[in-house]
Amino acid sequence: MNILIEYNTLDLSYLLYPKSVAFIGASVDTDTIEGRVLVNLQKSHYKGKIYPVHSEYNEIFGVRTYTNLKDIPEHVDTVVIMASATSVPPLLNECEKKKVKFIILLTSIAGLDDDQHELLETLKAFSEKTGIRILGPNSFGLYNLAEPFGVSSSLLYEPNRLQSGKISLITVDGGLGRTILDANDRGIGFNYWISTGNEADLEVADFINFLAYDSSTRVIFAIVDGIKDQQKFRNAADFANRTGKPIILLNINQFDMGIDDNQLGVITTTDVDEMLDVGWLFDTYGMPTGNRIGIFAYSTGIKTLITNKCRLVNLDVPNLTNKTKGLLQDFLPNLATVTNPIHLTTSIFENLRAFGEYLEIFANDPNLDVVLVPFPYKLGTYTEIMVRQTIKVAKRMNKPIIPIWASLSGEMETSFEILMESQLPFYRTTDACIFAVKRFTDYYMD
Repeated sequence: MNILIEYNTLDLSYLLYPKSVAFIGASVDTDTIEGRVLVNLQKSHYKGKIYPVHSEYNEIFGVRTYTNLKDIPEHVDTVVIMASATSVPPLLNECEKKKVKFIILLTSIAGLDDDQHELLETLKAFSEKTGIRILGPNSFGLYNLAEPFGVSSSLLYEPNRLQSGKISLITVDGGLGRTILDANDRGIGFNYWISTGNEADLEVADFINFLAYDSSTRVIFAIVDGIKDQQKFRNAADFANRTGKPIILLNINQFDMGIDDNQLGVITTTDVDEMLDVGWLFDTYGMPTGNRIGIFAYSTGIKTLITNKCRLVNLDVPNLTNKTKGLLQDFLPNLATVTNPIHLTTSIFENLRAFGEYLEIFANDPNLDVVLVPFPYKLGTYTEIMVRQTIKVAKRMNKPIIPIWASLSGEMETSFEILMESQLPFYRTTDACIFAVKRFTDYYMD
């Protein structure tokens, strides 16, 4: 862990990297939330100390149980509360006496009706008085994939299958958080996932502010239901912008939040697919260098389609330098026209081993910042060879080379599976690709 904390930035280390955690309401019944949370933590191979708190058990899953917090002889960094909403206020007093640093409230307040506001105010006042910070209520927990440490009641929690990465995810909703994390199967890794719930105390802006100075975070995802404190969010977004951490935002209510995204460096999306499509580029390639697009195609139709789509959204499709044109013409003399976008014609199939070398010459042109390589239809082994060579070139170059699997043949193709296994960003449609590249490069342009 290497986190640079700026003055006035809340240090969340003891929440994300606690050395000791107590679980109030822990149970032996794995069909319940109270039972699954402790089992899931043990699945994480958490290295800190675990203290289940329950008056009816001597031990839970091989771990000694305590009647209450005060009976725990050692210090406790973080307390996870899974008790009913009406039981929460007296438990807060126990937390204060124990001098814990954080409380994670998995407790749901959905059925409290008129008493919801009163409990939220109680939690807020308690935090302000004691300095103990609260995540929730109605939080789905958090994951630290690098530590590892996970507070989750998920029915299917398999931390060993989750690969860590540079994307940190903040969500008000637990279900959409899991939706995003499922992108792990596409080779997209994550750093933290934090579910903020009803935000009685800690809110999205607190975590953005913290992650802006977290060296293990490159990209910040935020799924919100509106913004609790707009000025606080603006300040946090400004911090992230200054440290080069793009915030990719999805507001599930879709109403205007009164925030100027362009000034704050916030990239607004309208769906989880769009969020992932954009974030994948930042996660893999870091900061863009410009919006000049190269199109490397072997189909006239797809070349024209992508070129027009780029120009409609003000992505530049510039000409190649004379030096690059000369190199390409010497390398493939049968090519009638050497330009950008380039159309390889069927002559490329006569010597497919040259595909990767030709792509590398094209992509190295200094006039290009991003290169798109569409695969518009399946050609069996021919496509497989071109896909493999594209991946090889992409992995050794320092600019984005992005495949587009535009074929409608489905996901059973060998070439598609090769793209999946490469863990490089690629797209199923030209629109998805152009949208992602536009948002990616606009971050640089703004």
